[in-house]
Amino acid sequence: MEYQANLGSAADVDRPSLFELLAQEQLVQLLQPALKYVLSVLATRYPRYLIRIVNRHEEFYAGLMFFIERHYLQNYGASFAENFYGMKRRRVPRGVPLVRAQAALGPKAPGADLEKLSPAQLRGSLFLLVGLPYLRAKAQELYEIWGGGLEDDLFVAAPAPQPSSDGSTPPPPPPPPLSERAKTIFKRVYPSLNALLEFWLLAYNLRYLFGRTSFYRPWLRWLNVDLRRLSAADYQAMNAPSPSAPPPPRELPALITHHLSHLPSYLLSSLKTALPLTLFALKFLEWWYSPASPRASSAAAQAAAEPTVPPPKPLLPHPESKIPPEHLRFGIDPISGRPLENPTALPSGYVYSYKTVWEVVDKEGRCPVTFQPVSRSQLRKVMP
Repeated sequence: MEYQANLGSAADVDRPSLFELLAQEQLVQLLQPALKYVLSVLATRYPRYLIRIVNRHEEFYAGLMFFIERHYLQNYGASFAENFYGMKRRRVPRGVPLVRAQAALGPKAPGADLEKLSPAQLRGSLFLLVGLPYLRAKAQELYEIWGGGLEDDLFVAAPAPQPSSDGSTPPPPPPPPLSERAKTIFKRVYPSLNALLEFWLLAYNLRYLFGRTSFYRPWLRWLNVDLRRLSAADYQAMNAPSPSAPPPPRELPALITHHLSHLPSYLLSSLKTALPLTLFALKFLEWWYSPASPRASSAAAQAAAEPTVPPPKPLLPHPESKIPPEHLRFGIDPISGRPLENPTALPSGYVYSYKTVWEVVDKEGRCPVTFQPVSRSQLRKVMP
């Protein structure tokens, strides 16, 4: 397993493996459906405030990730998922071979300007982290809404041309509007383009896996940005206070104002700690409410220790009943004295064969043993 995790990175210990990169991508893909599920559950209780957010979830999630990813790119030089898995983005000089670039950047300090992303690279990374997934999600949504994969006339028969009153050929139907033609073209082209993109990404994954490229995504090559593992010096630089930042004030009102102004930054930076705690809490609740948890075992033991309610005493036969006492046995029809066929219970608690008891109830409207009034609708068949 250790060999597989470091496959393709034996010559460069700071180069993340493909499995780490796919893990951080999978984390991002799981966040959106999880957030949508939580919002959907809360919207059932607070529809006035959350139903619009649920209906426009793609836009809401893209706006939320815009602020999160911008914060992490500006402060940590990586996306939220990349920073969570201990990675950073590094600028690669243009026109320099990869070996020379690594040799040039190796001795540099982690916070050196040579490795820091430029403003254009930050904007490009932000678009590719937020804008590209949003566009792909909207394209998939439109493909499903417009009936992608189904022909328009699959379930509707084309109307036969009707001749006019004078026998001449009717004029051809007008061409469809431009919007309908655009929908048709999109439904036919989208699956092929999406498949080509997935194969392109797979080819880059294989090239990165075997060390043929340092960019595991083609747009990282366009931006001249590669991904590296965070070193001990990187963690020290992230935790160290910025030399250009002014010291916090000592007066209490000014100190409170200072922390309130930095509260959004504190909340965004705490996400990398809140995420594993939230996952642990969810797993703990899932275990706690499972049948194998101590809570369920103690509840079952307590229920077993409580006194059980005894069943009610059976009704005694009516003195004028003509049913012989020897017929009141288990598995015997009290009316015929034969084994039960299609057992049917009455509200009195006695079980009969359906055919015999139906005739008696239909004629007399009472239980043959107890003379308790009963109707045909109260007959209940007993499953064997």
